[in-house]
Amino acid sequence: MNPLSIQHVSKTYKTPKKEDLLAVDDVSLVIAPGSIHGLLGPNGAGKSTLISLIAGINTPTHGSITLFGLDVIKNPEAAKGLIGVVPQEVVVEMAFTVQEVLYYFSGMYGVPQAQRQARIDQALDDLQLTEKKHEKAKNLSGGMKRRLMIAKAILHQPKLLILDEPTAGVDVALRQKIWELVRRLNASGTTILFTTHYLEEAEQLCDAITLVNHGKVIKEGKLKDIQQEFSKNIIHFELFNKSVSHPSDVVATGSEFEFPMTNLAQDMNMITTHYGDNLKNIRSEAASLEQIFLTLTK
Repeated sequence: MNPLSIQHVSKTYKTPKKEDLLAVDDVSLVIAPGSIHGLLGPNGAGKSTLISLIAGINTPTHGSITLFGLDVIKNPEAAKGLIGVVPQEVVVEMAFTVQEVLYYFSGMYGVPQAQRQARIDQALDDLQLTEKKHEKAKNLSGGMKRRLMIAKAILHQPKLLILDEPTAGVDVALRQKIWELVRRLNASGTTILFTTHYLEEAEQLCDAITLVNHGKVIKEGKLKDIQQEFSKNIIHFELFNKSVSHPSDVVATGSEFEFPMTNLAQDMNMITTHYGDNLKNIRSEAASLEQIFLTLTK
């Protein structure tokens, strides 16, 4: 049974004085069990709206959403009990200590009394919050507040964990720790769905991706397959100094350049001869997710 199935879902927001806003437009998406799935797209593409629909915060205008076979509209409580959600906005209970916040949410999620402290201690350790457990949430830094939000979401050991920009605003070291936690949770059987603007993060973690723009799905599939599709007959290279003359057909894509390949040996020789010591690296391997993203979203 698939952890998440979205079938022809649309969401329209009514506005009193302006034209109605179509935030999600006929989206269908299925996430396989045990996968790490990236939901990617520019700002305003509809990612957070989709997550609010999956979590039952908002109701689709059209279509259906099921979590492990449970309709989120017909069986909201049972469906919500199977997922953990970390929203993009930082929301913590400022007046309480970290431990008090986690104890409250462990009860709200139905964690048995005898297991609560062990679950809390594990979450504190996973998110490196043990030393802050007696600190008021209002006194935490922004990065620690985000860690607390993730800790809240994993207390009940959800079968599907949804992370909306989980590493936004955190330092590089903490980002790596969150990556490790995501991998560990996934290895233990948790399916992960997350959004991110850090495309290298998606490359590191994802089995599959869905790319949305203007509320529509514009590309989806296994990451390796998509990279292979966009890498056909293309040489990728980087330069130390980009402000130089280029052969015809060389195209700038983000931090890299691309050249359409017809003969690998001849084309590689032409590029290395033309750029010489200015060539930082060159390869004919899979296209980066950044390149794919820029190509598809224009």
